[in-house]
Amino acid sequence: MLSADGQPPLMAGLDSASSAQFSPLSNKMHTGQNTIPNSPFLNKFADIIKGHSSSVVGKFSYGAPDINELRDLIPKQCELLGSCQIGLLRNRHVLIRCDRMDDYIKILSKNSYYIIAKDGYAYQMRPFIYDANFKAGEETTKATIWISFPDLLSTFFVKKVLFSLASVVGKPLQLDLATINKTRSSCARVKVQVDLLTEKPEFVQMQLEDESTLEKRIINVRIQYDSLPAYCMKCKLQGHGEEECRVLHPKLVQQYDDTQNTTQNIDNKQLYKGVVKSRWKPINMSFTKKVGELMTVKGLERKDINEIPFFVAKLVVSEFVEVVVW
Repeated sequence: MLSADGQPPLMAGLDSASSAQFSPLSNKMHTGQNTIPNSPFLNKFADIIKGHSSSVVGKFSYGAPDINELRDLIPKQCELLGSCQIGLLRNRHVLIRCDRMDDYIKILSKNSYYIIAKDGYAYQMRPFIYDANFKAGEETTKATIWISFPDLLSTFFVKKVLFSLASVVGKPLQLDLATINKTRSSCARVKVQVDLLTEKPEFVQMQLEDESTLEKRIINVRIQYDSLPAYCMKCKLQGHGEEECRVLHPKLVQQYDDTQNTTQNIDNKQLYKGVVKSRWKPINMSFTKKVGELMTVKGLERKDINEIPFFVAKLVVSEFVEVVVW
């Protein structure tokens, strides 16, 4: 129903309403940390992250294939037994969610993979543990390593005992086959997930009780770290420490360049003697056959030595391919 002036009753009411009925907006500026409200689910964040307990971040530092192609290539070339979900996480990073824990452990067992795409190029992918502290510009401080108990008797080569001892270092993941089958009595090995920035204990105490006398005694079990990656707090990268950091020590860059030039000069001199060995760079060459097959190369480019005959004697398709030329 319209009013006398042709306006709906609501509009008419607004025109006739006094400004005193509406409270004015506050012009006061809000400062401090309370301007952003807190999420009510913060306390349950630990339960949410459990869904990613078997997730791996794949970092491609030198380019990557299309994400749809990676969904097909990664499970096959990483030899995963179960299914997995792969999606784009951030720039140069993909998130791999494994359905099986053994696949999660397996993909983290290598420092890097070379994913061979359909275009013939091999793209380097480095796997890292995914957690709530993920940042695209930093590598995580967590890693999986093997630890050994060389002084432990084979009587205690039981998963429950070994996982209990290994828990002082990090999160136990699995035992190696020799420990499970007890075919190596010299030591027990356990793969654990550790934080590279925390202190690593050298001993762990184990309490034993004599069933007949109920006498208790404590023994110290030595812990041996088979491989422990370095972490640089300056670069936020795994693989080197602060002592080897080229950002903190620019002189190391010049020393590395001098070493590379010296090695290249030696190779150039030995080329005429027929003993040169050159390593293949995966991102600079293409495959012409499927993985695992040998292939022949018609020719390799060499400056100023086109007159010297040479041929490829061996070409092995693996993580590093070595070409022997003479």
